[in-house]
Amino acid sequence: MPATPFHFGPGLLIKAAAPRQFSMAAYSLAQVVIDVESGYYLLHGEYPAHRQAHTFLLGGLIGLLCGLIVSRVGGWWARPRDAVPEALAAEFRMPVAVVSGIFGGIFDSVLDGIMYSDIRPFRPFTDTNPLYELVSIRALYLFCTITGLVGAALLLARERRSRRF
Repeated sequence: MPATPFHFGPGLLIKAAAPRQFSMAAYSLAQVVIDVESGYYLLHGEYPAHRQAHTFLLGGLIGLLCGLIVSRVGGWWARPRDAVPEALAAEFRMPVAVVSGIFGGIFDSVLDGIMYSDIRPFRPFTDTNPLYELVSIRALYLFCTITGLVGAALLLARERRSRRF
């Protein structure tokens, strides 16, 4: 499914665990941009739906570009505001956004590689997909859902705690 919300779950947990070292914006943008490819092919009824963007190589490059965009646009957007919270400012720092975008681009291929047989994550080096059916789809959805719920709960708890002080 293009731009599945399940993919955001692990990102939320990482953001909660390391709020100043992870850009949820760059991670999410990379995931969505990569899934535009499969959305296009699904809309046109063409198979395979997952092609070049769903490789570690191109997915990582797309993630790099998304990180740069988030850094540039976010830095521009946050600049006039003097009271930007530290965790939000970290979203737009170049190194944080770039690494998070690359991770999002590669991790999209990991998650989708487990679910879909048409993904070739190691292309152009090999056409095999050793990730396919590594775990059940149910276990994968459960992992993404639990990480998302735990991450969201931790972020909300941190926000509430910071408002008290």
